[in-house]
Amino acid sequence: MIKIYGKNAVKEAVLNKAQLEAIYVDSNDFKLQDFLKKNNVKYVLKNKLELEKLFGPNHQGIGAIRADYKTYDITYFLQDKPNKRVLILDGINDPHNLGAIIRSVDAFGFMGIILGNNRSVPITPTVVHVSTGAIEYVPLCYVNSLNHAVKTLKDNGYWIVSAEAFGTTKIKDISPDRNIALIIGSEGFGISKTLLKESDYVVAIEMKGHVNSLNASVSAGILMEQLK
Repeated sequence: MIKIYGKNAVKEAVLNKAQLEAIYVDSNDFKLQDFLKKNNVKYVLKNKLELEKLFGPNHQGIGAIRADYKTYDITYFLQDKPNKRVLILDGINDPHNLGAIIRSVDAFGFMGIILGNNRSVPITPTVVHVSTGAIEYVPLCYVNSLNHAVKTLKDNGYWIVSAEAFGTTKIKDISPDRNIALIIGSEGFGISKTLLKESDYVVAIEMKGHVNSLNASVSAGILMEQLK
């Protein structure tokens, strides 16, 4: 089970009919109570201090105990359909970054996210909160080897696109008809050399300002929008 909190996170869990062991709501927040009643969900009233003790200061008047999120096997991304898009995260271990990236994956219609077991943040309450409920709709796949996952995708018709500051390919030069796996690396270390060797394209975001790097979640959002 996992604690989730925040209006959007809990609302989307309810709308997605997730398994919720308990829901706690601010006794003075009648809008949230009305929402839960309309969806035939039982809840327990708590005051703000009690909610803060259970879920921390960012609870927004509601929190819940949810069943663990389902994770997917890589075969999920091998479905036979055109113009597939999947995001691969190499070494993203900040829960705020992952939560924000999940929001963008949902917004731009990517199939889901593949992460390595060893150097990636797991699904935490912070990830869920920052995703504002998008995690209910975005499949996450944790694998033992990103390199093996990339080779599997390539063998099944994907073109691998890595994002690095030294990239020379422009997004507009990549055919929109291709199935694409986009790799985003950590801000500190970038994408591993083994994954770069497997890449068909290495792209960079064109920038005009003085700072030559962007937050990983911002970079992911920009490139997913351009590739959607």
